[in-house]
Amino acid sequence: MKMVRNRMRNRVIVDQVNVNAIDTASGIFVGINYANNWSSHRKTNYGFGSMSNCRVSGNYSYVIDNDIVDTPINSNAISIMEREPNSSLNHVDVVGINVNVLDSCAALAVGENDLNGWSTHSKRNAGQGRLIGNIQNAKNATYVSDHDIIDSQINHLTHF
Repeated sequence: MKMVRNRMRNRVIVDQVNVNAIDTASGIFVGINYANNWSSHRKTNYGFGSMSNCRVSGNYSYVIDNDIVDTPINSNAISIMEREPNSSLNHVDVVGINVNVLDSCAALAVGENDLNGWSTHSKRNAGQGRLIGNIQNAKNATYVSDHDIIDSQINHLTHF
């Protein structure tokens, strides 16, 4: 007697995906995606925050980030990924994906993907934050003071 396994087949149809920004260690995943052991470590100082599709004028931003030791990052990632055999029984149709901004270690994954051990580490100082889209930016001033003795020391170890 022969035993037959009934496997479920899926079909997904995506007409349109619109995204303004995909931030650090984030993503849009369509289909069969294995994202294992992602990490993100960040320190961000913005004098005037993030802006999207706006008008900004007549502002003064002042960022003071004077530390002895600033943003020490110790990351010890262990990446192990086990997949199901014959996992490609699903079907994905994507008509359109529009993304304005992909940040560090961000992903737009369509289909069958192995995304193993992605890691991002950063320190950011900005008088004005992220500017996304249609920005009218006039007569603004920024000042950033970042006199550190040790600035953003990053120790990253990955074990597979």
